[in-house]
Amino acid sequence: MYIVTGATGQTGSVVAKTMLEKGLPVRVIVRSEEKGKPWKDRGAEVAVADLQNAEALTKAFDGGKALYLMKPPYYEAEDMFDETRKIITAFQTAIKNSTLEKLVVLSSIGAQMPTGTGVVGTLYLLEEALKDSEIPVTFIRPPSFMENWNSVLETVKTEGILPSFHQPLDAKFPQIATEDIGRAAAEAMLDDSQGVQIKELAGFEYSSNDVAEAFSKVLGKPVTAVPVPEDQWLDIIKTFASPRNAELMVELFQSINEGRLPFETENQIEGKVTIDEYAARALKLSTAQTSN
Repeated sequence: MYIVTGATGQTGSVVAKTMLEKGLPVRVIVRSEEKGKPWKDRGAEVAVADLQNAEALTKAFDGGKALYLMKPPYYEAEDMFDETRKIITAFQTAIKNSTLEKLVVLSSIGAQMPTGTGVVGTLYLLEEALKDSEIPVTFIRPPSFMENWNSVLETVKTEGILPSFHQPLDAKFPQIATEDIGRAAAEAMLDDSQGVQIKELAGFEYSSNDVAEAFSKVLGKPVTAVPVPEDQWLDIIKTFASPRNAELMVELFQSINEGRLPFETENQIEGKVTIDEYAARALKLSTAQTSN
């Protein structure tokens, strides 16, 4: 049985779908039966569990062979570091009492660094805790998700501008589609690697200007990248995150812009989905959702 957390999200859904397409038994862990229904309809087992509840997770892991573990971001919590410690404790207990033979954990580039990386620091804690597991563990470390641009799609479509925290606008930084992340995670769940493995995903190097150009091609009209002044970042992020977590997000963007979020290994996995392909898919999906 292949167990997947985060199946209602962007990477977990790809992992679960990939496994089902291979004809493998899949169990998704969700927060409610309602969220699990689409997966049940596709042939997956559904386990309802709070990821901070060790007892519920132990039941959900029963009979499992490999686990895809994705830590929720907890943006709205008072402090995501506190929430991360709770989830670590629950997972360590449940994994120890399970039949699992392999862990695949979603992390991030820069997770080898204990400080100075904002929210990525929570993934440093996660890696440090799980690398001592008695079973093989693979940490999947992607760079920035291309799908992070989804939050400004309406502005792109209606105003022809791409607001960006990534500056300068012509500075390239690694980005990857969640489809590529999920695919890499699914492959890791099926391999026979031993010990602790780190798989860093390179994706592609794009600047904010490159992203704007990709949207421009799809829309058939000019799209211009526009820098969001740094003194406005905190207030903007506070619209979806607690004050403490907003500060951590600001630190993350600063670390990316200043080149302080490095790869650790020398052989990164390249991406397949280009920024042009992402832009076309994102705008098509956004238009479909708007029409509905």
